[in-house]
Amino acid sequence: MKQIIIILSILTFSFNTIAQGDGSGRVRNLRKEYVKEKLNLTESQSQRFWPIYIRYLDERSALRRKYRDQFIHRENGKLSNYDAYRKVDDNIEYKEKDLELSKKYKAELLQVISPQQLADLYQAEREFKQMLIERLKDGKW
Repeated sequence: MKQIIIILSILTFSFNTIAQGDGSGRVRNLRKEYVKEKLNLTESQSQRFWPIYIRYLDERSALRRKYRDQFIHRENGKLSNYDAYRKVDDNIEYKEKDLELSKKYKAELLQVISPQQLADLYQAEREFKQMLIERLKDGKW
């Protein structure tokens, strides 16, 4: 179970890094098309939604980059109690900041899209992540 969590964490960080590569990377474009298909935005919604959503993705990516090394890097397997404690605190801090970011953008997005569309967005993000994992497993990436 621990290995699965580590692999999923690495994959999540890897996807985000790939997507941020040149700002218009393949994963980011695929994500945009996938979300666009799932949300059925009106023209007016679309014009207001994408700048907010892209800003959210950028801020979330920056947050992940800030904490990524603390989660993935291991000092030859065994950590001192102090380092382990620090990593646990850093992980909690990351989750709190990620939650704050989600709350902030939930409020902004609900000014543009309906609650149902926001729920669809969250579902589309989960499905997209799963699709990428499947592609990596199948060697189609």
